[in-house]
Amino acid sequence: MLTQLNLSSVVQEAPQIEQEPLPIKEAVRSEARPVETAPQAEIKPARPVRDGRQGTRIVLGCSTVVALWFVNTSALRYLTVSPDSYGIYWPRHMWLFAHVVAGILALLIGPIQFWPGLKQDHPTLHRVLGITYVSSTGVGAVAAYYLAFHTDFGWMFSMGLASMATAWLISTALATVAIYKKLIPQHREWMIRSYVITFGFVIFRLSTDMLDMLGVGTFSERLVLASWICWSVPLLLIETLLQGRKIFGKAPVAL
Repeated sequence: MLTQLNLSSVVQEAPQIEQEPLPIKEAVRSEARPVETAPQAEIKPARPVRDGRQGTRIVLGCSTVVALWFVNTSALRYLTVSPDSYGIYWPRHMWLFAHVVAGILALLIGPIQFWPGLKQDHPTLHRVLGITYVSSTGVGAVAAYYLAFHTDFGWMFSMGLASMATAWLISTALATVAIYKKLIPQHREWMIRSYVITFGFVIFRLSTDMLDMLGVGTFSERLVLASWICWSVPLLLIETLLQGRKIFGKAPVAL
């Protein structure tokens, strides 16, 4: 019994071991640990968006300037209906007057129709100008047929003008059918071809002036040559551009 009591008293009287507090420096270090944060993604400045239609605006602007020059120097005088203005063309001045007015309208409407954003921002204006353009080419081509078959400069010059009028009618008609069937890419391509032929009036004037400066052939020969190259060469060039973009602009598809 005594032994048990002694053991229990020893157990009761055993001193408890107290944990020593952490040194002040270690406590401060533990409290001052920085809070880890997630790394933030680096924000890079956005690259400026290139306007792919700037080249189109430049081409249309230059075309408009040249077209206005042509109208001012070669076409406006025919708006004054008099024998002095028409000269040798006075016997068929009414046909020439219709051809000139229709040609001026088509020549000046074209760049507006192709201007980037016009169709999306002003669809009604685009439609009205389109109808006016098609009507102008129809009137201008019919008058061109009459003038071609009543010319004073030979049958080769006549065939050049008649062929130009035919290409003008066909390209514009196909563009009209394409938009009626909602074939937008085909409509745009045929309208480009149509306006290239419309611009042939300007190329005709530039060609005759250049050939005259170079002293190539006689006056009649220069007229014949210009009546063919003013629309056929530009049409070949624009066709090469249109088809070349399709061939080289996309990756080939495996068959």
